[in-house]
Parts: sequence; structure tokens; C-alpha cells
Amino acid sequence: MGFKSFSGGMKMSQHLKRRILLILAVVFCLIMISSVSVTKETKQEWEILNPEGVIKIEGMKINPHPVTLEGKTVMLRWNGKHNGDHFLERVGELLKEKVKDVKVIKSWEVAPETVEPIAGSQERSQEFAKAISKFKPDLVIGAQSD
Repeated sequence: MGFKSFSGGMKMSQHLKRRILLILAVVFCLIMISSVSVTKETKQEWEILNPEGVIKIEGMKINPHPVTLEGKTVMLRWNGKHNGDHFLERVGELLKEKVKDVKVIKSWEVAPETVEPIAGSQERSQEFAKAISKFKPDLVIGAQSD
């Protein structure tokens, strides 16, 4: 009773389908209502952050650049990254070919302690600069490569 048979199968009556859907809807509503807890209203506090950060820019004096490299000392500074030394080797060769009386010094040969891919701190970078400055270069050319 309540089911009609056709093509060898069973089909539920429209009336029964409506009752089941109504029951499911009521159960769903009861579940949703029970999951909502009634609580006392509380004050919200928000902290707004600026993701740009604050950058303090201080002016600095830049060393004057030489007008020419003739007769000057050029330090090639390599940080130890892959192929940076090859690039600087070529720069040194070109300087010697093109510039009269230029002296080229390779930092990794005369100050191997300065070969480090990541200095890690401003203090460490200053140590490298101090070690390189002992050779009195007029210009330092650095290369970072990968």
C-alpha cells in the first residue's frame, strides 16, 4: 500500500516522498538551531596592523668615484656563490685589456676569509669591508651569482 509497481520495480508515492522530505527538513532545522548557542553579547576589540612596516632611511656620504681607472687598484669581491668567480675573472681580464696600468686584486685569493655566500649580519659584512680595505682599492666590484 502506498507504493505503485511498474516495470518490475517499486516507486514511492508522491505523498510519502513529501512526508519524508518534511521530516528531514524539520530534523535539519532542529540540528541547526541546537548548534547555535545563545551567548551574552561581548565587546569586540580589534588591533589594526600596517603590513608595510616602518623604514627608517638615513642619509649617507658616498665615496667619490674615480674619473678613470688608469693606474688604479680594482678589488674583485666574490661572495662564494657558484660561478661568481668566473664572472669576476672575466671582468678582471677585460679591465687589464682595456685599461692602462690597472691593478686587479681578487679578494678570494688575498682574503679568503671574505668568501661567504651569506654574511648573516651587518657586523660580519663590516668585517669583510675592513679586510678588503686593507688592500687600499680605489674601486671594489662585487658579484653575486648562482
